[in-house]
Amino acid sequence: MGVVILSPNSGELLLPREVASMFRVTIRTLGNWERRGFLTPVRLPSGQRRYRRSEIEAVTEEGKHVSKPERGGGS
Repeated sequence: MGVVILSPNSGELLLPREVASMFRVTIRTLGNWERRGFLTPVRLPSGQRRYRRSEIEAVTEEGKHVSKPERGGGS
């Protein structure tokens, strides 16, 4: 799992709830995506996570598939 420390050139940063809303997922799902390497958060000195708008836009433009795992269903 990669973590980037905040730098002056980080660009516009988004809150986890903003990113979750953009993808229509939960904040917990964002954490899963981080562990799987789909997203890389920027850490503020306080330890809080933020996401670069440029990375989020690149993910959506490239059509990277970062979907919620399927729920088990039996028949």
